Amino acid sequence: MNEPSHPPASKVHVGRLATVTVERPRCPACGSAALRKYRSIRDQGDGSSIWWVRCECGERFRVLLE
Repeated sequence: MNEPSHPPASKVHVGRLATVTVERPRCPACGSAALRKYRSIRDQGDGSSIWWVRCECGERFRVLLE
């Protein structure tokens, strides 16, 4: 019978994967996450994006995603 092949030692991952947490953007005035995007630039040439948003409280601001 054929024995199962094992991946090369360089391909075996030892240890745990790191966790990266990304939070939702929140209004700087009231802290709400209920935002409405009304304009955006998907890629500014460096991989980042920018959103112009309006909160339910009426505050307008920009969100920069890097």
